[in-house]
Amino acid sequence: MPGAPISPPGSSLADPASLALQAAVARVAALDTPVLLWGETGSGKDYWAEALVQASPFRPLLNLGCGDIPEALLESEWFGHRRGAFSGADRDAEGKWRLAGNGTLFLNQIDLLSPAMQAKLLRAVERRRVYPLGSAEEVDIAARFLFSAGADIEERVRRGEFRADLYYRISTVSIFLPPLRQRPADILPLLRRFCGEQGVELALGEEARRLLLRYPWPGNVRELRNLVRGQAVRGAALDDGAVRALLDRPGPMLDLLRSSERTLAEVEAEYVAYLLRKYRNKSRVARILGISRKSLYNMQKRHERH
Repeated sequence: MPGAPISPPGSSLADPASLALQAAVARVAALDTPVLLWGETGSGKDYWAEALVQASPFRPLLNLGCGDIPEALLESEWFGHRRGAFSGADRDAEGKWRLAGNGTLFLNQIDLLSPAMQAKLLRAVERRRVYPLGSAEEVDIAARFLFSAGADIEERVRRGEFRADLYYRISTVSIFLPPLRQRPADILPLLRRFCGEQGVELALGEEARRLLLRYPWPGNVRELRNLVRGQAVRGAALDDGAVRALLDRPGPMLDLLRSSERTLAEVEAEYVAYLLRKYRNKSRVARILGISRKSLYNMQKRHERH
């Protein structure tokens, strides 16, 4: 039913922030208009893209990561090419955009594109037509466009790092995905879901539950899922001991989270600083948090501004 709340497949989210998000996604699911999903790394953009497409007539979903393919090959991969367009092009190729047919093209992490590819993307989205490499004739693109970007996309536009005209074109409908720390009522339902998927026993005491709800989850849903996956690999239950291990066992982090006088932003900032002091390796800290080095850098800059 149009406008009915929807959510990622298999989920049961009840936090007010998630309910508002579900309603926003439902309102635009059937519209043939570009949609931008934006938020912090790991906040569930892939899940919400799937939910949006499943509630729409624009199926199937073709998920194309903007950082997955070297930029020199990106235009050929997306738009296709003609035989002889470049060395090794021994046959025509349609390109992935045309393979999407009447479905949905999900261009994931659009903010990773170079200025040159941003310009080409703007033209393609506006005209819904592209030139395959080596061709003088355009081909039509029938798919609906869906995009994702990081939480700093608007700041990048202001700094001139991302084209303003492209941003305004792709954000006809802009949906913000709140980080997990802003929707605490979803933490335990998601935990139960991930444990069910991975076959991990969930056995948490009351204190462990409280700590999980106060933990800032800088890696968002991805960090929560990785916690469960780690227990699955070890063949262990997710119990109070596993929660203490996540928080570096009783010590500085548990004391920090037990404090009722700390804001979530302060907890996140101190936790990141604590991990950086302990490991002195940004790549390792990023892996612990379930985020990229670039996201860790952006997180540090955000905390410095505050």
